[in-house]
Amino acid sequence: MLTEVAKNIYKQVVPLPNNPLREINVYFILGEKNLMIDTGFNRRECEEALKSAVSELGIEEYDVFISHLHSDHCGLISKFAKSGCKILAGETEGEMINFESSNLYWRMLDDLFIKFGFPEAQFGRNTDIHPGRKYCNTEKVNFTYVDEGDVLEYGGYHFQPILTPGHTPGHMCLYDAEKKVLFCGDHILGTITPNICIELGVENPLEDYLNSLKKIDALDVDLVLTSHGTMIQDVHGRIQELFQHHEARLEEVKNILTNEWKTAYMVAQDMTWEIMCKDWESFPAPQKWFATGEAISHLQYLYLSGIILREERNGIYYYKK
Repeated sequence: MLTEVAKNIYKQVVPLPNNPLREINVYFILGEKNLMIDTGFNRRECEEALKSAVSELGIEEYDVFISHLHSDHCGLISKFAKSGCKILAGETEGEMINFESSNLYWRMLDDLFIKFGFPEAQFGRNTDIHPGRKYCNTEKVNFTYVDEGDVLEYGGYHFQPILTPGHTPGHMCLYDAEKKVLFCGDHILGTITPNICIELGVENPLEDYLNSLKKIDALDVDLVLTSHGTMIQDVHGRIQELFQHHEARLEEVKNILTNEWKTAYMVAQDMTWEIMCKDWESFPAPQKWFATGEAISHLQYLYLSGIILREERNGIYYYKK
């Protein structure tokens, strides 16, 4: 469904079949130059929804801005990239998206999770069934890298890229200070909390995320356009809720640890999750992966803050109070 959300800004809700997120909001900004923000998974349903939006808007040429490396945001880059049009992204994300198109990235990510206690898969590798791998972009992309201080002019807006690492290492928002409009990708969501997960080359994603929340909290914003769910009416109030959520999560993790050495996978089993499963064994494998990634991020925050201990045994990390 294509709707106008502000002057020259349109939102297309793109389905994400068989995924807990259900949908992603892809935005179009129309003007002398057009811009599409994010793409959806590399799968037929997403491609058809975007083609429908492009046809309804009557546009033939448009640049594409990618907020971050997750495949529900960049899976279709290669199919919607037009000759002579720019594919915009932060350098960190662009390099990782191109790396993500290789098997090596997914092998390294699988090995990283195993180091934090995730069981080795019996069917090959855990990432073989990861939705991000199944529906990722498969071709190298010639990105035009953008950074803070740049200005992207589309549809009468002057957007500044705002680097907000945490959800991913180089996640970026777009902000127009004069019109007080913020495209926040997955950095802030209104109905769910963004997954904060360990990633290659990142030690403390939760600390990065909390610092990025402070960064956005300092901005004057009237219109917040998220990648999932509905628009946020009070971004500063929502940021405070996210701070409180992670404070509660950190306390929960400390209480789970007690004085017994545990892996992140073991801690994740005892954390509170809003999923319709009777127990941990009933969790779908991808949801165990995301839950463990979130447990890792909170354990790493506590460990690097000097609050809990960590030791390595046979190549696997264990934590305790």
